[in-house]
Amino acid sequence: MKFHKKVILHIWHAIDQFLIPLRYVVNCTRFPKKLLLTTEEAEVLLSAIQPDKGQTCLCNNSIEADYDLHIIVPVYNTAPYLKQCLDSIFQQETEFSFFVSIVDDGSTDDSSALLDDYHASLQGSSHYSNTEIIHQTNQGPSAARNAALRNIHGKYIMFVDSDDMLLPGAIQTLMNVAILSGADISEGNFDGGPAHGFAWGKVYRSELFRHVHFPPGYWFEDTLNVFYLYPLCHRIVQVPGTHYYYRPNPSSIMNSFQGSARTVDSLWASRRVLSDYFSQGNKATPKLLRFYLQDVLSTVSHFRTLKNEQAMQALFIIHCDIFRKHFACSLNDNSHSFQQKCVVHSLSKANYRLFRAITGI
Repeated sequence: MKFHKKVILHIWHAIDQFLIPLRYVVNCTRFPKKLLLTTEEAEVLLSAIQPDKGQTCLCNNSIEADYDLHIIVPVYNTAPYLKQCLDSIFQQETEFSFFVSIVDDGSTDDSSALLDDYHASLQGSSHYSNTEIIHQTNQGPSAARNAALRNIHGKYIMFVDSDDMLLPGAIQTLMNVAILSGADISEGNFDGGPAHGFAWGKVYRSELFRHVHFPPGYWFEDTLNVFYLYPLCHRIVQVPGTHYYYRPNPSSIMNSFQGSARTVDSLWASRRVLSDYFSQGNKATPKLLRFYLQDVLSTVSHFRTLKNEQAMQALFIIHCDIFRKHFACSLNDNSHSFQQKCVVHSLSKANYRLFRAITGI
C-alpha cells in the first residue's frame, strides 16, 4: 500500500511540474507579474471584507496537575449530539484519571439545560466531582476552550468537540503512547484520516499550554497547532488505529465559511499566531517553513470561494510580507516539493503570475 502511494505521489508531482509552467504561460495575459498594491493597501482592502478582530494567543495559564488528563469540551448548540459525546467520554475504560471541563459558550438551544441535567445524573459516581460545567456568553470556540485552559488540572490535555465522540479505548491508547514514548503530543486518527492539524483527536503535554491559548476572535483557530505548538514539540507520535469519531455538521465553521467574509480569518489567524510565535524569540525552522507553505495553499483555497480577484491579490501581497519578515533566511531546504519550491520563489520574488499558476486558478 505504501509503495502504491509513493508511486501515485511521484506521478502527481510529475504532472504538477508540467502543469505549473503551462498555467504560467496561459496566465501571461490574465494576471500581472508584479502588483502595485502595497501591504498597507492590501490590509485595508481585506479589512473592508473582514477586519482583523482577533487577539493574541499569548497568555498565562495555571497548571495544577491533579489528574493524568484534562478533557475540554466546548459546547455551542449541539443538543442533539451532546449526550452521545459525553457518554463516549465518561464510559471510557482506562487506568488514567481524568478531569472534564464542559464549556457552554452561550448556547441558544437546549444544550445548557442538558449539560446541567447530565452533570446532576453523575451524582454518586467519581465523575461528578471530577467534572465542571462552565456557562459563559457566546464568544466563539477559542474562548470556550480558553475558559477551561485558564486552570489546567491534568498532566496532559485533550479536546473533544461536542458534536463528535471518542471511540472506545481512545484515552487509554493515546495516553499510553504519550507516556511510554515521552511524546509532547500523541496524535490519533479519525474516520477520515490523521487528526494532524486539528485541535481534537490527540493528547498534549499540558506544559505546552502554560503560556499560550487559542487566539480569540478568529475562525480557523486550530492554526495554533501548526504555527505554535508543533514547532515547540520535541516529539510528536502518530498512533495507529482510529480513536475519534468526527461528525460532519452542516452548521460547523468548516462547512459554513465558504464564500463568507469570515474566510479572511484564515489569513488573519495565521499571521497573528506566527507573529506571536516569533515575538517570543523562536526561530524559523525548515519544518515551520513547510507548515507555512502548506498553509499558503490552504488560505488560497479558502479565498477562492470569495470569487474576488482583488482579495486574492491582497492575500498574495500579505503573504509576501509574512515570508519576507519571517522566512527569507530559511530557503536552503531540498525536501520541498516542486509546488512548494514554486511557492517560495513566487513569494520571495513577489511574482503574482507564478503564484496564480501554482494554485491552479
